[in-house]
Amino acid sequence: MASVFQRGPRWYVKYKDHRGKRVMRPTTARTKTEARRLADDLERRAERQRLGLEAMPDEDGGGTLHALMDWWLETYSSKSTSHERNKATVNLHIVDSGLAKLRLAEITPGTIEEFLQAKAGKLGPQSLNHLRRFLFSAFSKARKAGRFGGPNPVQDVERRKVPQRTPQYLRAHEVLPVLTHTPPKWRGMLATAIYSGMRRGEIIGLKKLDVDLDARLIMVSRSYDRDTTKSGHAAVVPIADELVPYLEAALAASPVSSDYVFPDDDGSMRSSHTPLEEVLRRAMKHAGIVTGYEHRCRKCGYSEMAADGGVRRCPTQHGKKNPKLWPIAKVRPIRFHDLRHTTASLLMQAGANAAAVQRILRHRDPRITVDVYGHLAPDYLRSEVNRLRFNPPEPEERIAEPAVTALAVADHRGGAIVVQTSEVADSVRAGAVEDTAEIPSSRVARHRGFEPLTYGSGGRRSIQLS
Repeated sequence: MASVFQRGPRWYVKYKDHRGKRVMRPTTARTKTEARRLADDLERRAERQRLGLEAMPDEDGGGTLHALMDWWLETYSSKSTSHERNKATVNLHIVDSGLAKLRLAEITPGTIEEFLQAKAGKLGPQSLNHLRRFLFSAFSKARKAGRFGGPNPVQDVERRKVPQRTPQYLRAHEVLPVLTHTPPKWRGMLATAIYSGMRRGEIIGLKKLDVDLDARLIMVSRSYDRDTTKSGHAAVVPIADELVPYLEAALAASPVSSDYVFPDDDGSMRSSHTPLEEVLRRAMKHAGIVTGYEHRCRKCGYSEMAADGGVRRCPTQHGKKNPKLWPIAKVRPIRFHDLRHTTASLLMQAGANAAAVQRILRHRDPRITVDVYGHLAPDYLRSEVNRLRFNPPEPEERIAEPAVTALAVADHRGGAIVVQTSEVADSVRAGAVEDTAEIPSSRVARHRGFEPLTYGSGGRRSIQLS
C-alpha cells in the first residue's frame, strides 16, 4: 500500500511501480492529504500498467533528459528564428546540470522545481521561465511523437512572477545627438531601428529588393538569413520622411554585388553577434548622454562615482605624486532592441493612435501596445482623473485669515496677560488703548510664558506687542 512521509519541508511518496518494485519519489505536495492522494494515484497507475490496461513505460525510462533536449533542439527549435539563443541557453543551463543525467521516468515536478530553485540565485524570474518553457516544450513534443508516454512533469511547476518594468528608450532630444555621434558605417542601422521599429534580425537581413523608396515602404519578411520573421508573417512598414536620407546613403554605400542594405565589409550578411549595443552606447557616451562618471585609478584600482568627468586624483600616493583618476562615462543599460521601444514610446508621446503604433510594431495583440506604451500617451487617464472637480476659489479670491497679534501686558504681580485679538492690537497701535482697563476681560488670558516687562513712567503699566 502506498505511504507518505515528510523530510524537511518536502513530502515523499512510497508506492509499487509497474514492476512491483517499491520506489520512493519526492513531490511538490504541500500537505499530507495532497501527498497521500498523489501516492494513491501513482500506485493505481502502476497497477493498470501491470494489468495491461495502460502502456508500460520504456525500460530505459525513455532515455535521459540530455538526449531529449538534443532531440528537441534538432527537431523543433532549429526551425525557429531564436534557435541559436535557445541552443546556447539549453546547453549552458540544462545539459550541463545534474538534471540532464536523469532518465525521463525519474523526472518529477519536484526535481524540476529543485533544479529551478538552484538556478534562482544566478538567473532572474524571466530566465527561469524560459528554462521551464524549454523543458515543457520538450516533454510535450516527446509525448506527441511517442517518445515519452508519461504525463508532462513540467505541468505542475509554477511559473515565476516577472515584475513589470517600463522599457528603456531614447528621449526625443537624445535621438539626433546619438545619430550624429554614430559612425556612418552604423548610422543607417540605428536610424532604421528608431524610425521603423524593426527588430535587430530584420535590419541585418534586410535586402535591397525589400526597400521601395518611391512608395516609401519596407517589406519585412525575413530575420537574418531565415525567410520568416519572429512573428511568422511578412508585413509592410512605412518609411518616415526623415529616414529616407539614411537609407539612400546605406544603399549607395552597399556593394553592387551585395543583396543586403547593411552588409558586412565583404558584402555578405552581418553576423548575429554584431556588437550593435556597443555601437549605441559608445554613441551615447560621445554625445554626453550619461548618468555619471566612474573615476578609476589605473594603478591600484580605486574608483569613485561622480556626476562630472572633471579631474580627480587617487587618494593613495603612488611614488612621488597622486596620479589622476581615469573618468569612465556610464550610460543607461540600453540595448539595441530598446530602439524599438523608442519608436513606440516617442510615437505615443507625440499623440499617435495606439492602433497605428500597433500596426507599425506589428504586434498581433493590440493590448500589448496599450499595456506597455499606453501610459506615455499625452491624454493617458488625464480626462478621467480630471473628473475630480471641487471648484476651489482662485488664489486672489480666497479669504485671507486675519493675523493674530499677541499683546503682553505686565501687571503688578510680574505676570503677563496675553490678548489674542487683532482688533485690540490695532487699537493699541493707533493709540486708542492706553491701559489694560480698556481691554475687554473676555478677550484676555493669563499667560506665564512671557519675559517680565518694564513699567512705564508715572507708574502706568506699559504694553508690548509680540
